[in-house]
Amino acid sequence: LADFIKVCHRNDPELAKCVKTSVHSLRPNLGKGIKQLNVPPLEPLYIKELNILDGSAGLTVVAKNLSILGASNFEITRLRASIEKKRFDFELILPHLQCEGVYEINGNVLALPIKGNGPFTGNFTSFVAYVRLQYDIVSVNDLEYLHVKEFALKIRTGKGNLKLQNLFNGDKVLGDVINETINQNFELFTNEVIAPISRALQDQFSAITTKILENFTYNELFPV
Repeated sequence: LADFIKVCHRNDPELAKCVKTSVHSLRPNLGKGIKQLNVPPLEPLYIKELNILDGSAGLTVVAKNLSILGASNFEITRLRASIEKKRFDFELILPHLQCEGVYEINGNVLALPIKGNGPFTGNFTSFVAYVRLQYDIVSVNDLEYLHVKEFALKIRTGKGNLKLQNLFNGDKVLGDVINETINQNFELFTNEVIAPISRALQDQFSAITTKILENFTYNELFPV
């Protein structure tokens, strides 16, 4: 096994503690990527396009060319592991995410009309993620592997700030009012837009998990 893979015995009475340590030991490798496992770098996390709000709630928000730093610095705060149920439940904190990209927005935010497109930056602190990983054990060439059956991730927003440039075609007075309103009501605003961001992170972490699991047998990762 690679030296960054920490083995956990499936009958270990402190399995959850072992898995937490194992996942934490992976973090530096996740940031820079793991070439031998075909795992791409998580730093920065790049998302080409994200349709955040589709206009059905009176607001259309699209983000493009998103570059996010800090996703690999997660800290697992709680973990439940069940070999019998083939399930892991994580609660983790994302201490600090930095984001930049290009936005398009049109509609109403917190009862204020808003329209614009251009660059944006964001800083997000103390976001909490809840992860449920359900797996099966599948046989390939008479060897058993863990197969991701379900990977669900939800995020609870924390604190932070956003800066949208070029609102209202560069009208600084109106732009400053909107940015200030958003940041004074940051949690309320981010609760409206967090679902698609959660799905993007869910897809990325699920793909990484799948890549790692398909490279090692069940007995290599979780020997008896």
